[in-house]
Amino acid sequence: MSDHEKVTELRKLMPSTEASIYLNAGSNGPVPAEVDAAMRAVHDQELQTGRATEHAMDDVEERANELRGVFAGVLATDLELVAIGHSTTELVLRPILGMEWRAGDRIITFDEEYPAIRGSLATLASRTGVVIQTLSLCNAASQPLSDDEIVASVLPLLNAPTKLLLLSRVSWISGRVLPVAPLLAAARAAGITTVLDGAQGVGALRDDIDALNPDLLAFPSQKWLLGVEGLAGIRVSREALAADTFRPIIGGYMAFDGQPLNGVGTLRSDARRYQVSGFSRPSLAGAARAAGWLSMQVGLPWATDRAQRLAAEFHAAVRGVPGVEMLAPAGGHATIVSLRVAGWKPEQLVEELTRRAFAITRRVPSLPPLDGRPGSAAALRTSWGFWNTEAEVARIAELVALFAAHTPETLPKRPTIEILHG
Repeated sequence: MSDHEKVTELRKLMPSTEASIYLNAGSNGPVPAEVDAAMRAVHDQELQTGRATEHAMDDVEERANELRGVFAGVLATDLELVAIGHSTTELVLRPILGMEWRAGDRIITFDEEYPAIRGSLATLASRTGVVIQTLSLCNAASQPLSDDEIVASVLPLLNAPTKLLLLSRVSWISGRVLPVAPLLAAARAAGITTVLDGAQGVGALRDDIDALNPDLLAFPSQKWLLGVEGLAGIRVSREALAADTFRPIIGGYMAFDGQPLNGVGTLRSDARRYQVSGFSRPSLAGAARAAGWLSMQVGLPWATDRAQRLAAEFHAAVRGVPGVEMLAPAGGHATIVSLRVAGWKPEQLVEELTRRAFAITRRVPSLPPLDGRPGSAAALRTSWGFWNTEAEVARIAELVALFAAHTPETLPKRPTIEILHG
């Protein structure tokens, strides 16, 4: 089967990809019909027979373990290292809060990390006196740093009092792929704990996670794994588990070996010690079906390779257009391509792409100045998936070129669709 034939068949199984040019899996991926069916089946069972039988919680645990297994398969790692939670932010921050912090300890992170994580680190700093060292991914001219420059900015800080390096695999703003391999290796050699936010990486890139071996990797279900909002996964390294680096500060019933009826309780020795409670059975079924369908029926290597190729084709098609500014260099992005068009606000670009091509994109925010470096303006973000087509790449590139050749005021108006009645 050719790529064209395969994509045509897959799009039929993902209705939203035929209803629009779907370019926002960086927020939420398109829902496969099979995922909807799996969730509806469990919903219907709960509706018809109830959800409070004696063994309901056993079923929740079985479904949670099924999802852990599917996530472990996606990562090509061992099941005992994987647990689930409710969001990437939760699974990044709750373990960090379990670390032993003293005033003056330093956390290294970047300016393009997710706002909820940066804000929570600031709260941790105000409570404990730790120092947050935030580095920029751009130079003083607002141009993206090279990989070597990023590594060079971090290496001098990998010593006391640095205790944690927190970074994303892929920036949610610029789409920039960070050079995590040398950074994680250098931090490990210096005895510094590492946390990797995989929100825009897992399902979009093929990484050897066991080789990278961050102390903690967190990732969501609903983005590139095409799953369910309110579910996420973590992989905790063997070393971090053995050292109890991220001491749990709260645990749900699945975190314990047996119920702590004596008021003490024994946490599990594997990554499940980080699990809390409150998992919906339909959601667990949907998330497992989504990641399993992507891995086994679509083929994760094919999906990631195709998505990255389409993103690269779009980047190549628009980066030379006068007035277009790319936020990541050629070859420095994965499936997210972000850009600015001179004279246009990103929300205007989002609106026009919706109006002219039924494209689903999004605006990413501006960043304030940092350490004397200028801030950055807001931008348009496009997220390319295996379901997209070469024709869609060409259409969006054509529209970006059209916008760049005009201002919002001079842009030729799209003909009004006249609805005839009678």
